[in-house]
Amino acid sequence: MKITKIELKNFRAFYGEHTIDLGKKGKNLLIYGENGSGKSSLLKAIELFIDSHVRDIQFSQHRNFFVTDADGGYVKISMRSSERDPEITYEWSDITRETHVPVIIEASKTKGSLDYKSLLEIYFPHIKDSEVDLFNLLIKTILSNSTNNLTGKRFSEEWAEIEQRIPRSRKHTRKVQELENSLTDFNFGLSSILNQLKNEAANILERFGYPVLLDFDFQGVTPDLENKCLKGNEVILRVDFLNTKFPLAHQFLNEAKLSAISLAIYLAALRVNPSSALKVLVLDDVLIGLDMSNRLPIINILKDQFNDYQIFLMTYDKEWYEILKRHFPSWKTIELYAGHASDYEMPVLVENKKYLDKAKAYLQANDHKAAAIYLRTAFEVKIKWFCEKMNIAIKYREKPKDLSTNDFWEPIKNAKNSDGTPKYINEDLVFHVELYRSFIMNPLSHAQLAIAPRQEIQDAIDTVERLEQALDAIVIV
Repeated sequence: MKITKIELKNFRAFYGEHTIDLGKKGKNLLIYGENGSGKSSLLKAIELFIDSHVRDIQFSQHRNFFVTDADGGYVKISMRSSERDPEITYEWSDITRETHVPVIIEASKTKGSLDYKSLLEIYFPHIKDSEVDLFNLLIKTILSNSTNNLTGKRFSEEWAEIEQRIPRSRKHTRKVQELENSLTDFNFGLSSILNQLKNEAANILERFGYPVLLDFDFQGVTPDLENKCLKGNEVILRVDFLNTKFPLAHQFLNEAKLSAISLAIYLAALRVNPSSALKVLVLDDVLIGLDMSNRLPIINILKDQFNDYQIFLMTYDKEWYEILKRHFPSWKTIELYAGHASDYEMPVLVENKKYLDKAKAYLQANDHKAAAIYLRTAFEVKIKWFCEKMNIAIKYREKPKDLSTNDFWEPIKNAKNSDGTPKYINEDLVFHVELYRSFIMNPLSHAQLAIAPRQEIQDAIDTVERLEQALDAIVIV
């Protein structure tokens, strides 16, 4: 079972209607998005849709701020079991809630949804007596939907029941015995799954090439009848790095290793969670703490160990996005940009389009400054590409990053044939490019672009489009 389409209307950052089509096969989705462009809202749409029935989540609590009740809104997710099976669409809104079906309820137990803030909870968790205690995080979040094989109950559910069974008095011998029996089953089941978690985490950490060993020290929960509470409800994280034990790893290990450890624990938990027909993994900027060399192992981890999941991977790092595109050519890719209209904000969703198309999309959304930024980028990318293709000599700079737009533009516009006529582009096109470079495509003028006439920006876009066509024709010939 795979998600084939996501439709959003007036959900959180997504003002109006937006559709992401993942094809009949239900492709994995790679998203690049600027900060504030709606990436996290898309993550929440998937997460809350799947959890809406189990957690009784109301759509109205997540409606876009700029719309009224009358404007409605929804999250619709379509699914297929295979390409040949019919597509089924489920809706979550104020009016309709179709997320009570078994496939979605089961998916809520197996889904993975992780952002950078959640990652921080793993490597900056509750500290007890100079040790890192993961008990609450494991029971209430990471392993909450994992099942105790001895009782068949989810650990979060089982723990909640145990907390309710603490007798008020030692004299309640039957209740004391029931509590002790429950704790025996709970302790055995948790110890068993922690051992699985340890082994799975070790396999994932090995991919990073770190000499790190993890252990989850759980001695078992016992009743403290005198104080009417439970003791031993702690899972102490033991980290062994280069044969050195770190009781408080976050004080000694760098952020890259802490991020790798946290990812390993989280992803390992998915490996021990129950299975379901729809398996979704959503990762939102969880690799911020890793440099590029430490991110690359994630590619093989996802390919080898999570190829049965439908993956939604989001990042604001454009370089990392481009690397992932090369490694996952069959994935669906989209880009999100922060668009602003006259009285509201909305994401601008661009699917595999050129910078010039992005400029047009921003202009359509009434964000003149953003349109100009991507128009200038389209111009710069094109003239650099042309100089490379035509082997045009560029002014030498000791540091390539110090090359300016002029270093590429001047040789193109000034090139002449032997008879003195323009070699590449005619004088009229040069005149219009220079005209719009002085204002619309001038990075120093962006502060005043909010009041720039729409038609002037459109004319600048038309000019750069003419330039692209002219340069393309030369290279093709």
